[in-house]
Amino acid sequence: MTNLFLIYHDFYVGALMSPKINILPDTLINKIAAGEVVERPASVVKELVENSIDAKATEIFVDIINAGRKLIRISDNGEGMSRDDALTAFEKHATSKINKEADLFNITTLGFRGEALPSIASISKIRVVTKSDNAATGYLIELEDGKVKKVSETGAAAGTVIEVSDLFYNTPARLKFLKSDNTEMAHITAVINQQAIANPHIHFRLTNNKKELLNLSSTTDLYQRIYQIYGEDFMNNMLNISGKEDGINIYGFVSKPSFNRAERNHIDIFLNKRYIKNNVITRAVYDAYSTLIPKDRHPLTLLFIDIQPSIVDVNVHPTKREVRFVNQTIVYEAVKKAVKEGLLPSHRRADIPPVSYMVASPDADYGKQSGYAIEGARAMDQEKGQGSWGMGHATEELSEQPMQISHLAEHKIIPLGQIDNTYIAADAGGELWIIDQHAAYERLLYERLTQSYNSHAVQVQALLIPEEVSLSTAESIMIKDYIDVLMNIGIEIEEFGRDAYIIRSVPFLLGAGSARQMLLDIIDSLTGLQKGVMKSEVVDKVIMLIACHGSVRANHGLTYKEMAALIDDLINLNIYETCPHGRPIIIKFSKTDLEKMFKRR
Repeated sequence: MTNLFLIYHDFYVGALMSPKINILPDTLINKIAAGEVVERPASVVKELVENSIDAKATEIFVDIINAGRKLIRISDNGEGMSRDDALTAFEKHATSKINKEADLFNITTLGFRGEALPSIASISKIRVVTKSDNAATGYLIELEDGKVKKVSETGAAAGTVIEVSDLFYNTPARLKFLKSDNTEMAHITAVINQQAIANPHIHFRLTNNKKELLNLSSTTDLYQRIYQIYGEDFMNNMLNISGKEDGINIYGFVSKPSFNRAERNHIDIFLNKRYIKNNVITRAVYDAYSTLIPKDRHPLTLLFIDIQPSIVDVNVHPTKREVRFVNQTIVYEAVKKAVKEGLLPSHRRADIPPVSYMVASPDADYGKQSGYAIEGARAMDQEKGQGSWGMGHATEELSEQPMQISHLAEHKIIPLGQIDNTYIAADAGGELWIIDQHAAYERLLYERLTQSYNSHAVQVQALLIPEEVSLSTAESIMIKDYIDVLMNIGIEIEEFGRDAYIIRSVPFLLGAGSARQMLLDIIDSLTGLQKGVMKSEVVDKVIMLIACHGSVRANHGLTYKEMAALIDDLINLNIYETCPHGRPIIIKFSKTDLEKMFKRR
């Protein structure tokens, strides 16, 4: 009787309570997994190209239609698959790369998780033609929404051709997150470049809408492969590095300290030929450069690291871009040492100029007239003064802070001189003012360029000798979206052959700065902008970079008149708290602060 009661009770209660936890259907599981693996068309290209590499292909051809929205076709001459293997490959967690748990700690292939193909198939339409070397015939397999629709024999060459069409057709919300065709193609091109650099022995070809973008013939020379992608100018500014430490083999190329970029997205790392991102290695690179480059500039690297698979974990994220090391300290030290030793021969301490302090006076050789401080930056008096001088650090009680200068015009500001040819010291009615000359010029240029742009009155100067800029294919594709904006700001560029541009004119206020480097920094700044970003944000980014490049730099001597003109321009413009990047322009020390420093209070 008791048992009957319990059965009745469980049935009755269960009928009243609906379950809160459900087992998801396979189709939904795959779509969720696809959200991690397939972010954009470039993600599909990466996964499929990696499969081709693992299949020992020596030719990989990638054909794209409408930036991957309509079609992604990967053709290779690899090992191919049998009928059963081709069908199994689209099952969840099906892989030929590992068999047991221990294999996770000895990964030597690019793929191994068995997630990519079923994830891609769940959000697209798939057509596969494959044939193994020793098979008499090939097989055609078609899938839609992750389900097999057709299997048949077909004639085919050895290898595999996978066509992914109508990407995200059944998840239309994902399509809204894609950016312009040029931006998506830039991402795809970057993926091909990464795989081509890691595998120079493979012939890669990339087309979009039947137009060839890349055709990288196979080579045994890593230098030659990088040259194919980035060109002569890039390689002339790179240094060869190599080193071996604690069983870690490091080689590749790092940029000369003088060759740097505005953004920190040029640290390319290849671990056992796998393109990765890793904070430990990145930090080691930056620490190796240390004081060789300005803190707001960034090096470029193509860094290859060979390491025992057993001491690195690549099973961190479905994209396999993140890794963990058993001993990250050893890796850090090995990378830092190799990079630092590669940099030393070209940058000896003896080449660094000494710190100097120039005393200025009203009797000094005058440069430009007041009100023309920016123009004066183009022809600075480069004479160095005598001696050396520095300001001690203020005590924590000092009111050292960016100034709020609302009534500067009421004060008589007298330039006293330069500190380290970087900062201007000025007497402001009994107070000591320290002005960052670069930040000050940058603010002035930014405001004047913005005003000129808004009033459609940008003054342009033609370059006496136009500058040629070689870009990567990804950069070349991306910049096409912004050529009109650049033209309106005063930067006239035009295509000059494949992946090359000519800069013919720049804004007049830029002066004699490097137009080439400015354009490269602009490309860095615009890379990664969200789809639909306001035009005003693009314009603002470009103007900020032009202002930075056109400004007088640190370690640049100024005449007394140039310092006075700069201060006068700041007063007249009525904007002097910060530069466009938010750094303070002026720091003040009051009389009280000075008295505390000298223990008079």
